[in-house]
Amino acid sequence: MRRTTFARVALLGLIASFVVPTGPAAAAVPDEPFITIVGGGWGHGVGMSQYGALGRAEAGHTPEEILTFYYDGTTIENRSEAIDTILGTGLRVRLSPPPNGSRPTSATVTAEGDAKLSIEIGAFSQAEVGGSAIVTMGAMVSGAGTPAEDDDTWEWHVDAGAGDICGASCVARAARVLRPEGAVIDISDNAQGAQGRHDTGNVELVGQDQSVDGFFIVLADVPIDEYLQGIAEVPASWPAEAIQAQAIAARSYAVAKAESRRAGGLSFDVYDSVWDQVYGGLDTEHPNITAAVMATTGQVVVYDDAIVRTFYTSSNGGYTSASEDSFTTAEPFHIAKPDPFDPAPDEDGEPQNGRWQWTRIYTLDTLSTWLENHNTTDGAGQVDRITISGVPPSGRVNDADVTIYGSATTLGDDESLHGISLYTAINKGASDCSSGETVDCGDLYSTNFQIITFYDVPIDAYYFDPVTWMVLNQLTTGVSPNQFAPDKAISRAEVATFLHRFADQPPAILPGPFEDVEIGAFYEEAVSWMAETGITTGTSAMAFSPGETVTRGQAATFLWRFVGSPAPTVDNIFDDVAGGRYYTDAVRWMVEWDITTGTSPTTFAPDDPLTRAQIATFLWRLAGAPGAFHPGTTLPSSMRL
Repeated sequence: MRRTTFARVALLGLIASFVVPTGPAAAAVPDEPFITIVGGGWGHGVGMSQYGALGRAEAGHTPEEILTFYYDGTTIENRSEAIDTILGTGLRVRLSPPPNGSRPTSATVTAEGDAKLSIEIGAFSQAEVGGSAIVTMGAMVSGAGTPAEDDDTWEWHVDAGAGDICGASCVARAARVLRPEGAVIDISDNAQGAQGRHDTGNVELVGQDQSVDGFFIVLADVPIDEYLQGIAEVPASWPAEAIQAQAIAARSYAVAKAESRRAGGLSFDVYDSVWDQVYGGLDTEHPNITAAVMATTGQVVVYDDAIVRTFYTSSNGGYTSASEDSFTTAEPFHIAKPDPFDPAPDEDGEPQNGRWQWTRIYTLDTLSTWLENHNTTDGAGQVDRITISGVPPSGRVNDADVTIYGSATTLGDDESLHGISLYTAINKGASDCSSGETVDCGDLYSTNFQIITFYDVPIDAYYFDPVTWMVLNQLTTGVSPNQFAPDKAISRAEVATFLHRFADQPPAILPGPFEDVEIGAFYEEAVSWMAETGITTGTSAMAFSPGETVTRGQAATFLWRFVGSPAPTVDNIFDDVAGGRYYTDAVRWMVEWDITTGTSPTTFAPDDPLTRAQIATFLWRLAGAPGAFHPGTTLPSSMRL
């Protein structure tokens, strides 16, 4: 059975947070050779699609229904006691530095209003030191030259406005700045800057590794529901069901990560960024988010009696990703399956999800430079085309095999090059790129993409969407690797092949009835299937005439018979379609379902030869019209809706 990566192709245009920057528009169609990349989704695609949750909530799904779809085989349960056991005094949120970021050596904590801070550093403890304190890490006292252990300690210095209050007594692994009950504190550091305002938790400055100066800033002792109120992942204007689903998923993720990281001896539970969950503190809180958190308090996602790490993503492009497709470990509740709600259509049926599907066009010169500048994709020379094989049902190319055909050599023909390297090289090139009239500097939003290398199918052509859909569903490979030949008249053998592939290649009895269909020809099984099902009677009892051009009238008849010859219910609108002709009802049926608009408002041109672009367009429109099929007919797997 054919895999359909995207529900339909349209030009719309880590755990990824919802906050989506406006993406760069595709550049003008270049005159020089180019490739087109058609992709779907934003983020890794594993677990819950936030836009999919929006679409499902607007369709009437409950938070439990949303979550149990995205986390296969799970249940939603209240595990308050288990959460308290795992978290103890509360969650530990790492505010600074981000992964691989510069560590601060000094931090300023300020209590708003008249509140006074307290300081605890090892044996040193002093209450009400003032409304603001600057804490600085000094020299290491023990463990020099060895990896950091629990007994590694540093000198700390605290200035609350009257000089250092610590002296030689502040020696410890961590410094704690206690937030007065009910107060709001503001945190900043000398490496990363502002770390937000917080009305929960206490501040821990934790020395970790003597080989690198500086500490981690951790907001500790944060009650889980107060943490969730500061999660900035979806808009507060979304339906309550979607926000509640997000709250439950975020709670499960945070608790599961805390349990894992504590078992590994780490000093924090979650990052405050897309590395885990986007936590913004007090300034990101909203009454709607708070209401969703409190309505679901204690609720988590459970699989095999354990609270699970629930990945989520902004968008999956219409197909969720199995965890092993995007990461490394297979998890039974993170599986690949179609997600028709990812577009989150509005009342008019238009996607609210601007990253559901996207398109990029890169000239071969630009792409060749980008690939040459990356150490895993260099050496091919001037790129001619790129192919990807072994793509899993999710459409994620991370581990798929990539072959780059270039002027110097072919890379990846030994299956040593994978999609994640291609994705990384392109995005690195795009990040360093300056847009020009024909240079697309847009990056790839996910690894859910496929490559089309037809130089003769520009993005502004009426047949771009139809041909792209055919490529994505393996209905065409073109007349060559780089050409579709849209204006070329199509033969009867080619139309038979397209129809057979669209029908999911049902088997046929061979040999067929026609003497001019060669045994073993690429179209033999397709023509035999058409004869068996009554789609064709040939040009005579013994001949199919595979090399002859198909007329528009013949194509209409093939398509009409293909869907079961349903009786049309609209009148004929074309002056050149006479009553009683073999194609009359077929053309009426095509008009009824918007499969054709004719060659003009009053002409269909039934005797004109059909081009490859026209048959692609007819098939694409038919794939978006399930009602055009006779009732009871099995629909092809590559239907767009």
